[in-house]
Amino acid sequence: MVYDCWILNLNSQSLQFVFWFHNYYNVLVLNEILVLPLTRGNRMELSESVKLAGEELFQKVSRYLGLSEYEARVYVSLVMEGASEARRLSMRCGVPRTKVYATLKKLMERGLVFELPVEPRKFAATSPAEAFEQYLLHFKERTSDRVVLLVESDKVVSLLEEAYKKTQSTIEPQKEEVWIVQGKSEIPSKVREMLSRAKKTVDVVTTENGFVWFYKTFGKLLDKLVENGATVQIGTSINSHNGRLAQELRYICEVKHVDVRSPLLYLCVDDQALLLAKLKLNNGKLDSSLAFACYSATLCDLVSLLLPRLAKGVCRISHD
Repeated sequence: MVYDCWILNLNSQSLQFVFWFHNYYNVLVLNEILVLPLTRGNRMELSESVKLAGEELFQKVSRYLGLSEYEARVYVSLVMEGASEARRLSMRCGVPRTKVYATLKKLMERGLVFELPVEPRKFAATSPAEAFEQYLLHFKERTSDRVVLLVESDKVVSLLEEAYKKTQSTIEPQKEEVWIVQGKSEIPSKVREMLSRAKKTVDVVTTENGFVWFYKTFGKLLDKLVENGATVQIGTSINSHNGRLAQELRYICEVKHVDVRSPLLYLCVDDQALLLAKLKLNNGKLDSSLAFACYSATLCDLVSLLLPRLAKGVCRISHD
């Protein structure tokens, strides 16, 4: 006997209508294919399953494969239910009969549908893998081009931003903060703060008395900085008054003789922080003095140009 049956592919979960020779009451599973006889009990249930599956699939086809709603409905119906006449196709997919032939014509022009050489006229779907091969290939190429475009665009923007920053740094005046420090305790406190931040270099230029005061006040801190890898250079007038101290310090840092002509203390830390003070010492102790301090590489560089005028024998200090 011949019975109408549904075949469900358990891998793809797609439903197709076929004829199958089999006993009315049995169900077979062959090579992951589930065969269900169309009894009165399951005919409506399977029909509804096909309808729901088709509805979901047509929405995805319309969204991702560039087909209109009518084109997607017609094509999905032909894929899932096989070749069909236009009238029956209209009933299955819900496309108005007056629109079916125009929709079929568009699908045939795109190679998605072909007409069977039979009477009455029937239409069938082209294999989706073949039909959409060029579309997917074009989409991949277009996506690849967009990725390349995005990467290159990002590089160009980065180059423009770099050029913009360089231009702005040369055109716009830069504002730097400068602190005025005054008093017996304020100046030592600021010097200690700056020395504590030193990582690489410490440069000091001062008078013979200023050298003695500086060592007594910050000697332990200098030892610690040298232990941590910082380089300390001191320029001062060396004589019998401070010669022994200079000799001792040469074991941990560079001390050289310069003729300091002004009562100053010059301190530069890491070529980034600067303090320039007018020292006033009384019996080896700091009296009321005045200084300015800043954290600016530009000012450190500019002030270092003045050192040869303030202290004979001092070259411009540079760690480049």
